[in-house]
Parts: sequence; C-alpha cells; structure tokens
Amino acid sequence: MTISKAIEIGKERVGRKESEILLANSISKNRLYLITNPDLEISEELFLKHLSRRESGEPIEYITNRVSFYSKEFYIEKGALIPRPETEILIDKVLEVAKSFSNPKILEIGVGSGIISLVLGELLPNSTILGVDISLEALKVANRNLEESQLQNVKFIQSDLFSKVPNLDFQIIVSNPPYISDREKGKLQKELDFEPENALFGGEIGDEVLKKIVDTFLNSKVPYLFCEMGYDQKEKIEKFLNGRAEIEFYKDLANLDRGFKISKIGSF
Repeated sequence: MTISKAIEIGKERVGRKESEILLANSISKNRLYLITNPDLEISEELFLKHLSRRESGEPIEYITNRVSFYSKEFYIEKGALIPRPETEILIDKVLEVAKSFSNPKILEIGVGSGIISLVLGELLPNSTILGVDISLEALKVANRNLEESQLQNVKFIQSDLFSKVPNLDFQIIVSNPPYISDREKGKLQKELDFEPENALFGGEIGDEVLKKIVDTFLNSKVPYLFCEMGYDQKEKIEKFLNGRAEIEFYKDLANLDRGFKISKIGSF
C-alpha cells in the first residue's frame, strides 16, 4: 500500500489529520515525510491496527504514546491522565509567584505523566521540585519523561497525597487533582473510559480530594497553593475556605472557572 492510499483509507475512517498522525507514527516518520513521499510503498499492518483502536474511542495520544503540552512533546500511555490545554494556565499561574523566589521549592500532588513538574523544572532551573502520585503506573510514565528531560531538580515518589511528605518545607503546592463526581462515571465522552479513574473522579461529590489538599495546606506553613478544579466548584471551594486565607480564581480558554490560587493571609 502506498502512503497516499493509506492516508485516503484513514481519512474515511478517522479524518485526514488523525489519519496522517497515525500513519506517521506507525512508520516512525513525521507528517512532512508523508507529504514528500506519497508513492512510497509501506507495510500497513500497524497503521490499520492504529485506525481500529482510534475508531473504538481510544485517545490518539495513547495510540501514538506522544502528547503535546506547553510547546513540548512528552511520552504518555494508559495509566496516566492525558494533559489538557487548560493545565498550561495552571503552570503560568504558578510561574507568576515562583519567579519571586530565588530557589523555589515546589510540591506537586498527583503528578500523572509528570508534565507539570517537568515544565516547571525546566523553566525554573534554580527550583527544587518533588512530585508525588499514588499510582505506580503513572509514576512509570512520569519517570520515563523525567529521564528523557535529563532534569536534575525534579524527583518523583509514590505517596497517597501527603502521606510520604510529612515535612511540608515548600513555598508552593500545586495540583491538578481528580475533581469529577463519581456519579458521572459512564456518562462522559467515550475517550475518558480509557483514562485512569483515580485521576478523574474525586469522590461522591467530586471535590473531596480538593478539600483534603486545601485542608492540609491550611494546616502547614506553605504560603501558596495552586489547584485546578471543576467549572462548577467555585462556590463550594469558597464556602469551604470560609475566609481562612485569600483566594483568587481563574478561568480557562472557554471562560469557565477552572482553578484557584490560595495565599496565606499575611504571606505577601
């Protein structure tokens, strides 16, 4: 089968763009190579398997094992949450504060693929970053990305939230925790069925993990907490905080409430 024929077959099944991405991945080339070699004969077996997986609803990132985030490429596989574009805003918010410290110490709760810690580690070369996750599958992905990055200022360990980090000697805690209600299981888009439940669903209400993180932060000496949240959780978080610290919410690219910064009163 030629490259041009394969693209046409894929176009009918998953659309042209995804057809080209899956084909390029299956023959270990880039999309420019496909354009410049349309008549090249290839083995189509892996490409056809890719198409079938995509038609089943499996996210293209898991099929290709690559995901773009913050203008970089990272490794990804099942067991780690696929990073979303709105999480780039969370990183920007952290950077605004972290740059005021000469040697910021940052703790990330629930690292998943490790992308938040790794982007921060690269942009803040004088920082020290510890990332934790309860999932060994996620940590395997995070450590592979860490190895590829060659960063020396980032470390990942297994921990259920703060359980293995008793000494919270950090300036910043950051987290993109699970915040979807357990009642939404089976009701969301099909692609989410392939992603780890413990990275998506935060309890019966959905904000239980968020509240645990906020509580631990408030009982520590850490001055700043940054979290992503569900679009409908602003009032609940504000009520839960009950004036115990200063909070600023931010919106995502769709103008939905998406996260917050909590600052200890008097920490400015």
